[in-house]
Formats: sequence, C-alpha cells, structure tokens
Amino acid sequence: MDENQLNNIERIISAFFSDKNLSPDVRMNNSLRYLAKYRSIQIGNTIIQKYGTKVLGGPFKGMNFLDSVSEGCYVPKLLGLYESELHSYIDEIVEKKPGVIINIGCAEGYYAVGLKMLLPDTEVYAFDIDPNAKKKCKQLSEMNNVNINIGDEFKSEILKDFNTKDIVIFCDIEGDEVKLINSHNLDLYKNSEICMELHHNGKDHNKDIIPNILDKTHTTNLIWQKGKNFEVPELISNISHLDILLSAWEWRSYPTPWLIAKPF
Repeated sequence: MDENQLNNIERIISAFFSDKNLSPDVRMNNSLRYLAKYRSIQIGNTIIQKYGTKVLGGPFKGMNFLDSVSEGCYVPKLLGLYESELHSYIDEIVEKKPGVIINIGCAEGYYAVGLKMLLPDTEVYAFDIDPNAKKKCKQLSEMNNVNINIGDEFKSEILKDFNTKDIVIFCDIEGDEVKLINSHNLDLYKNSEICMELHHNGKDHNKDIIPNILDKTHTTNLIWQKGKNFEVPELISNISHLDILLSAWEWRSYPTPWLIAKPF
C-alpha cells in the first residue's frame, strides 16, 4: 500500500465518522466493514499471487476459480471455507445424486459449477438476473469443462417442465424469498428439496415466514452460522491473527440462516 492509497482510505473513513445523520454505532460499523473488506481484498490478492485461483479446500477443492466474484466475499470461496455450515449437506446431496439441481441466484456459479463437477450426470440449471453474474457463471463453467444451463429470472412455473421429482433447489435471492415461494404456488415446490438462505424482508425476517409456509409440505430445519474451525494457508497464518479471521469472513451484515426443507 502506498501513501496515496492510505490517504484515500483515511478520507473515506473520515466521511463515515463525520456523517451526523447516522448514530455513532452505525458510523463505527460502516467504518469497520469498509476496512475489513479492503483488507479482505488484499488477502485475496496475496493468496492468488502465491497459490493461483484453484479452490484450496472444501467440497469443491480443485475447482478452477475466477480471480473475482460477481458480488460479496471472495477469499472464503477460494479457500473452500465459504458457507462451511452447508458442507455436510452438500456431501449428502452428492450421495443422493439427484436428477436435477436448480441454483436460483447463482452469482458467479460457485455452487452450480461445483455441484456439476461432483455430479456429472445431474442436470444443473443456474439462474440470475444480473448479466455480470451470468457472464461469470458461463466463464467458470468453461474453465472447468462442465455444461450447465444458465438463465435469467427464475419463474416457479418452470418446475412444471421437469418430469422427475428428484429436484434439489439451492436459493440465495437476497430477501425475495417470499416472492418466490408463497401459499399461492406452494404446490409447485411440494416435491422439491430446498436449501434456501433466508434474509430480511423489510422489517421482517424470512426465517419467521418461509418455514411456516413450507411446513405444510416439507420437514424444515434451520442451520445457523456459528463459529468456524478452519485452516488457512501458512502464508496467511504467518501474517496476523486478524488476517486469519478475515479469511473466513463472508461479509454478512446480519444473521442469514439456511433453511433445509425436505418433502414429506
């Protein structure tokens, strides 16, 4: 880092702290998140320079990865630590070998491509409304020599097109969960297994809404993000303890548990 970069960071942090429209706690939080993200990006660049862009651990270990993502954190994906709370569930899905996997909100394709690599005989469909995400997802699939079907916005009616009942849905759509699944279209999902990240929905949290909808057709279980037991490359562990912690940080602003819903 040079002096100009440091001065720019100082200017941004100063702006956060001087915003009197926000509470002191919010100003402190915004400043801390900015610095943590900045450092996280530096850690990612350091790892790439030393080890390249192959995923180093987790269920998708060995996957050729991009040098950037469409949104959110990067380092936990590259290290294979990303959403480690779901790793045992991914192992379970791989053991089941479903006929179809649908990834709604696929981003750059970390799950869609990773699961296709582990399940070459499974049809994988990836949907995202962000053109950049779809572009990166296609690039990632080509880097790993797998074929997945990439589409725009997912419509629930698409499920009518599948003859198989052996469908697993992975969903991360940043708060629009109740727009996707509700009491009016629940019948379309009754035979699909669902792994859905749950977010705030206005003043409400979808963790208090979606399970109550799916309870009519599925057994449901919430998985919460808790402390991690993880390893990082020696390159990072030799720098500082804070860098070790930031290597696993997924940039979340608040708790977003995952719902696992399995049809009766």
